[in-house]
Formats: sequence, C-alpha cells, structure tokens
Amino acid sequence: MLSTTHRVFFQPAQRLEQLPDASVALTVTSPPYPMIEMWDESFGQQNPAICAAITAGDGQQAFEGMHGELERVWDEVTRVTL
Repeated sequence: MLSTTHRVFFQPAQRLEQLPDASVALTVTSPPYPMIEMWDESFGQQNPAICAAITAGDGQQAFEGMHGELERVWDEVTRVTL
C-alpha cells in the first residue's frame, strides 16, 4: 500500500525553504486576488511598498507589487511540486 505524509504550513508561500525541490505531489491553492480590497492589508503586510502605493492612491504600482509577490509564490510552488 502507498504511504503518504501530510503536512500543513501556515506561512507565506514565497519562501518554502523547509521543502526540498520536487518534494510535493500536489499543490492546491486559492490565492488572494490583487486589487480586491479585502486582500490589500495582507499584501501590504508582505510588502510595505504595496501598502505605500495603496495609501498614495497609486493603483498601478500596487497592482504590480501584488503581482510581484504572487510571482514569488508561483516560483516556489513550481520548485517544490513534482
């Protein structure tokens, strides 16, 4: 019988140092969606420049910053997933 190990991490997904390359068989995600107000604070905590852009009313800069954070997540997901 096939054995699996399940671990749940509650942390930002931009840095998954504890997971070796190609060590995850399946990744399921529902990422935050940039430029939807309910996610502004979360993105701002991850990157203060995003918070500053939102406060300054610079939607384009905030949008680019949010997508930059998501790109870091996708890079890690790609690295750890088989």
